[in-house]
Amino acid sequence: MLQCAYIFQSCERWGLKFMAVFNATDRKNIMDYIVSFTEQNEHIIALIAVGSGSFGYIDELSDLDMVAAIDSNENMETVMEYVASQLNKRLNFIYFKQMTQRRLQVYLGDNYLEIDIGYGAYTSAAATRKNWKVLFDKTGTIDEMMRSSWGKYEREPKTDEHNKKLAECSDVVWHNLMHSAVAIKRGQYWRAVAELELARNSFIGLLGCRYSLNTSRGRDVDKLPGAELTVLRKTLVSSFTQEALWLNLAVLTDAVYTELERYGERACITVNRQQINEYINACRDLQDVALPQ
Repeated sequence: MLQCAYIFQSCERWGLKFMAVFNATDRKNIMDYIVSFTEQNEHIIALIAVGSGSFGYIDELSDLDMVAAIDSNENMETVMEYVASQLNKRLNFIYFKQMTQRRLQVYLGDNYLEIDIGYGAYTSAAATRKNWKVLFDKTGTIDEMMRSSWGKYEREPKTDEHNKKLAECSDVVWHNLMHSAVAIKRGQYWRAVAELELARNSFIGLLGCRYSLNTSRGRDVDKLPGAELTVLRKTLVSSFTQEALWLNLAVLTDAVYTELERYGERACITVNRQQINEYINACRDLQDVALPQ
């Protein structure tokens, strides 16, 4: 306690202030405030919660994600300026960025609540994820538009996206695995880890397609079956030693090619498992490379 008091007093002398991290009540109050002032704007037709806020939040750490459906894209910048001015009346921000081309504003409050607001014409309202919640709608049409677009997306075959991932993985993963082997042999362990990471991400992307999960930035990777997660954990680097990295590479090579081979000709494998293993073994059998100092 004395140490905490000392730190607090020191920070006060330096002009620094502690700000409590937001809680669920803070988040709800801010959400209610956003609904209130956006509903009053003549150009904002509807407000839709997306992300975890659309189904009750994952926990107290969840941020706010929403989309403002406006009357016309011509009024987008005007609406963005209005939203920013209203939020600045009530909240203090340590970060703000407006990306007009991406139709997005990102706020980070001094209580560390992140608020992401997307914008688009209400006539183009469409669901890009499974969950959403219409907070208000002046036309009474948005929810049906979202349901219709999501239903259409669900009915569409996903083979095109999966085939794209298969082609991308087959086309580049051999390169990552081979360069990882070279880096391990040379003692360039950070380079090896970087190449392993690229190969692992390709593998994770394929698993995401197979299990219909969003694996971008690892979002739903924890939802993969236990057997798949066990394999993935074995590919993670736990020691910066040559033997440990050779083992990581062997496990990852086997996992990647097992996944590619399950799709046969559809995977369009360019450099096959046998060829990759021959190269890796040849690298291991070479005398250690002495890098110039």
